[in-house]
Amino acid sequence: MQQGGTAGRARHPHPAFERRDPVGKAALPTRAFVGKAESPVVMDVLGSRDAKWDKPGQAVVGTRTAKDLNLEEGRWVPVRFGDGATVTLRVSAVLPDDPARGDFVVARDLVRAHDPAALTDDIFVPAGIKATNAVPGTATHDALEYALADYNTDAELTDSLATMLIVISVGYSVIAVANSMAMAAHGRRRDYEVMKTAGGTVRQLVLLAAGETALLVVIGAALGVLVTLPPLAGMASGLSQATSTDVSLHLNAPVIVAAILGTLLAAVAAGVLVTSRTLRKQTA
Repeated sequence: MQQGGTAGRARHPHPAFERRDPVGKAALPTRAFVGKAESPVVMDVLGSRDAKWDKPGQAVVGTRTAKDLNLEEGRWVPVRFGDGATVTLRVSAVLPDDPARGDFVVARDLVRAHDPAALTDDIFVPAGIKATNAVPGTATHDALEYALADYNTDAELTDSLATMLIVISVGYSVIAVANSMAMAAHGRRRDYEVMKTAGGTVRQLVLLAAGETALLVVIGAALGVLVTLPPLAGMASGLSQATSTDVSLHLNAPVIVAAILGTLLAAVAAGVLVTSRTLRKQTA
């Protein structure tokens, strides 16, 4: 997307629109069989309107695609389109992979000739050219706002998935911790009996059980947070190197605190409940 430009969302190609905005980039995607007839590969072929790639009889291939198809610059490759016609194209260049350009780029008129139903999803217009939405089925968007809206949608979906995973993992952790504390309290019934014989009251023993449980949960939570820091720091460093952007480590403090408090309350409640019931049975 061209920064500061305009992206028009087109549902169908329209010759009038193409003539009205001749400078707009409106690539046509289609599917075709590429390679030898005995072992063709089905792949996305992009009909580009860019003057650098829109050359009849030629194709521009990405590095990965060229390696997969055993192609190199100057070699001829047959391309069979959906209408059954086969066109032999010359590989004019093998360039580094670029999603904005495409993996297999041919002349736009070639795609239009063999796939009249090919749809242009996005038309990119430079900032100095004013696009219109006069053609039915199109919508005009500012490039920056269009990109941000797409990013915000992905971010919302990612946050929803992360929230669901956190709720599930914390829920299972709470159940496991509460069950472990209940089993531990039940297993110490003989210890409680000795402490009670030595003069301990029910209230003191219940508070002792609650304190021990809280201490164990706090220590476990602290160790759990510390264990996750090195992997997260490694991921941040890797993203920083891959994107050439400073990516720092961020922890969601409210979520961490809520998870710890939920686990703490469940564990203490389970431990206190089992301890108090055990002491009542011993008293009876």
